[in-house]
Amino acid sequence: MKKILALILAFCLITAVFAGCGNAAESAVPAESSASASAAQEEASASQAEPEETETEWSREGYFQDENEHMLSVIWMDDVGDAGWYVGCMLGEDAAEDSWGGMLPQDGNSLKGVLPSSGSKEDITVTVAEDDADGLILTVEGGETYHFAPMDLPTATIIVTINTEGKGNISYAQGEVTPEIDEEFPFQSAQINLAEPDTYTLLAWTRAGNQFVKWTRNGEDFSTDPQITVSLDESAEFIAVFEEDPDWQNPVMNFVGEYECGQTHAKVDCFESDEAWITIENHDSDEETIQWDITGRLDPETLTIEYSGCTKSVITYDADGDVASQEPEYEDGTGTIVFGDDGTFTWHENQSGSEEDLVFEFAS
Repeated sequence: MKKILALILAFCLITAVFAGCGNAAESAVPAESSASASAAQEEASASQAEPEETETEWSREGYFQDENEHMLSVIWMDDVGDAGWYVGCMLGEDAAEDSWGGMLPQDGNSLKGVLPSSGSKEDITVTVAEDDADGLILTVEGGETYHFAPMDLPTATIIVTINTEGKGNISYAQGEVTPEIDEEFPFQSAQINLAEPDTYTLLAWTRAGNQFVKWTRNGEDFSTDPQITVSLDESAEFIAVFEEDPDWQNPVMNFVGEYECGQTHAKVDCFESDEAWITIENHDSDEETIQWDITGRLDPETLTIEYSGCTKSVITYDADGDVASQEPEYEDGTGTIVFGDDGTFTWHENQSGSEEDLVFEFAS
């Protein structure tokens, strides 16, 4: 029961919950021309020999599951630009990686089209049709066929919300285990829906510059421990409270300033509470400048920034020296910057293809 409910909740987070009804499609009736009795008779015979296929109204919606716990949802959406059927499916054990969802048009008596992946898998082309008295059949082009039956959704009677106050993040896990911390995609709120009581572990965490203060439950102080294990037997709201650390200083402050390496100039600034913002410019000529915009977090122990998402741009100037254009060459650059104790930093750009790094010296 708990496993099925957990799968349903994960699936619903990806496909969302929508409601509504379908629209009927009408088939056209050709007009009969009055030329002669024989011509009309021939036209009637041809019409009887090749009747037009009539598209029926799609009516099966809701949540469906097969014997291997794969899931399928077909929901009518009328709160989008073009109302239609939203189809979501989870065809594996990992809802984050094995799920697809999107709007599918009705084609004849089926729903057909491409479903975008919600994870790292490829998009799939599918056909959804009626199966048996109340089921659905999903066929993946070039892949497998799945037979689904309607699901009886467990009713969530215990609804627990987790929120944050101040700059911080939360994680949670079922049972008495330490929740995983996702620094790349942290979240500040969550909701746990349960059909029966269960035990969960909640974790409050934040990056340097802010500190955890306490947990509250339904507005009352609950715990000063960042990690708590709680028995969820009734609906409640937990809030992780954070505040700025008054003693904190961004470690990049020690390296703020202007740097030079030949004709290449660099400027280091602080960004938020623990990140650096570095601009590197190479003046090739009076008409053109190459510029890199880098942001990243400094590791105070190694004095290293491993960055991603760097933008490299080509800036051109007109005859008056004003910027004429700024075109990005790429926006996903990666590399490392290592600060030294002697007023220098070493820059390695992965996209350069060169084994030789640039060493910048502090200028001002």
